[in-house]
Amino acid sequence: MKIALIGLFFLATAPVSFGQKKCDCQLVEDFVKRRDFDAVTEYKEIQLLKESKVFEKSKNTVCKSYAVHLKAVHALRSGNYEWAKILLDREKFMLDSIHCKSINYLENTISYGDYFLRNGLYESAIEHYNKASKLLARQDNKTLEAHVLLSLSNAQSKLNQEDRARTALKQAHPLVMVLPNGQNKVESLYNLSARYYYQFQVTNDVALLDSAEHMATFGIELARLIKYPEGFIRGYNLLEDKQYHEKNYRKALIYLDSALYFTLPEIHASERLGIYSDMADIYLELKKYEKAYSCADSSLTYAKQVGNPYKLKNALELLYNCSKLNGEYERALTVYEDLALMRDSILKIKNDQLSSYNSDLEDKYHRVRKAKSDSEYEQDRKLLTKQREIGNLRSKLITVGIVISALLLCYIFIIFRQKNIRQKQKRLEVEQRLQRARINPDFIYKALNNLQKMAVDDPTNAAIAKKLASFTKLMKQTLDSSHDDFLTLDKEIDFLTYYMELQRDRLKQRFTFNFEIDDHINQSDVCLPTMILQPFIESTIEQGFKNLDHDGQITIAFKQQQNELHIRIDDNGKGLKSVSSARASEIIKDRFYLLNKMNKTSASYLIRERNSGGVQVEIFLPLITREMAESRRRDD
Repeated sequence: MKIALIGLFFLATAPVSFGQKKCDCQLVEDFVKRRDFDAVTEYKEIQLLKESKVFEKSKNTVCKSYAVHLKAVHALRSGNYEWAKILLDREKFMLDSIHCKSINYLENTISYGDYFLRNGLYESAIEHYNKASKLLARQDNKTLEAHVLLSLSNAQSKLNQEDRARTALKQAHPLVMVLPNGQNKVESLYNLSARYYYQFQVTNDVALLDSAEHMATFGIELARLIKYPEGFIRGYNLLEDKQYHEKNYRKALIYLDSALYFTLPEIHASERLGIYSDMADIYLELKKYEKAYSCADSSLTYAKQVGNPYKLKNALELLYNCSKLNGEYERALTVYEDLALMRDSILKIKNDQLSSYNSDLEDKYHRVRKAKSDSEYEQDRKLLTKQREIGNLRSKLITVGIVISALLLCYIFIIFRQKNIRQKQKRLEVEQRLQRARINPDFIYKALNNLQKMAVDDPTNAAIAKKLASFTKLMKQTLDSSHDDFLTLDKEIDFLTYYMELQRDRLKQRFTFNFEIDDHINQSDVCLPTMILQPFIESTIEQGFKNLDHDGQITIAFKQQQNELHIRIDDNGKGLKSVSSARASEIIKDRFYLLNKMNKTSASYLIRERNSGGVQVEIFLPLITREMAESRRRDD
């Protein structure tokens, strides 16, 4: 009897023991322990496809099914959802065939939920997450439990079940905080941050926004602690959310630049797509349309690389708006045509009831754009066509404007050149007149006659020798002045002395002359234009002193006032009424014209009647040194 009972007990427990044994896989248990339970001090990437090959080598069906599961998870993360669904179905079939409800079955259920969540089938996702929650009641895996609760909260929010979503979020928070340090904890912190930020948008509770920032910051610090560089990408993206909401756009751009720094173009195309899209949105807010256009163009490049039609459509819409605002109407029209084709493709996908592609949990809900209706896009197309016509017209007007401007410049050049030619011609005429007016020819003729008479009257020729020497020096300086525009003050005084002595002897008139010179004037260094004083003195002697009933007096004074030489000529003759200064005025005007024109100075003179009788001439010249005069002569 006892033997019979023992046999019946063995028959009853044998299937259970056999079932437990065939549902066990030590490789899976070791992998899950390493992934979900072991804390790490330094991040080491888990390569799913490489790990799957280890499970494929096993003869255990459970191990082999987990190899399929790892491939399915890799396909989900890569965005290859159709292949992921095939692999998940294959894994479930393998587990159902051996009637296993192990950890494999739990993870298969969770991955189904992830698949449905990413493809917009939120009710199916919630169903699988709830089923996974029941299975987790028999498991002690806080990593998977936190993942399920956060994903469940996300799916419930998609269906506007916000109360349930907040409940799941509250349950997930303490689980995330006690997870062992590692990649899973970093990603769970980021998922928690994303969920808090979304709830803030729904409730406008600032405490939720602060919690979102705190979780993201905690995740970044943990990523830095375990040396997990890819963890910074999503962390900085989440920190940017708060800055964008608070309109602190410059700091938001800094966070996005930091996230971009940790990405690689060939690996993180999806992440770069999101970063450049966010940058374009910020630059639009800052009204920096050129930079927004550049970022939108980059986002389109990565959207094409990702291959998700919905993300490609969003990138085209962003580039379309940026092109219009930046004035790139030709590009906007091209993008509009591509956008129309993409919208048709998406409509076909919907009609075929294919799954739509959605972003990960951290999608920026505050930047989701409303799709335009067909009529609005048609209006935009017409507007772009008109803007292109306006642009073509503007180009033609610019061309005409350039031609007119060129003609106007040619006209101005010709007028300016003719003016220069006229000025040069006038200067030459003035110079010729001055050359002719160096010394009055009558003076030379009468001076020579006077010398001839003196030679006849004075047999000793002593007086004539003296006068002839003065005349020779006078003529020499006169000839020298035809080559030199400036003469030092001491030589000018000698010239005037010779001239007035010869005039006094020739006209037999009684007059005296004297020079008053400031002591601080260096007579051998200070220069003045040649033949500028002689015409005034000539008029005074020949007209002002003519038939004068008293002795004449000429005083020539030189004073230096800062950077100006002041010359005053005083006489006690008959005054302006008896003096015809036409020749002197003509010569002085010509001389001043050349002086001011060639040396860019402001020389001037003034003639007036003296109260005590006679004439006073005041001349104002720029102070010119010998060095300056020689420099100007070399320039000429």
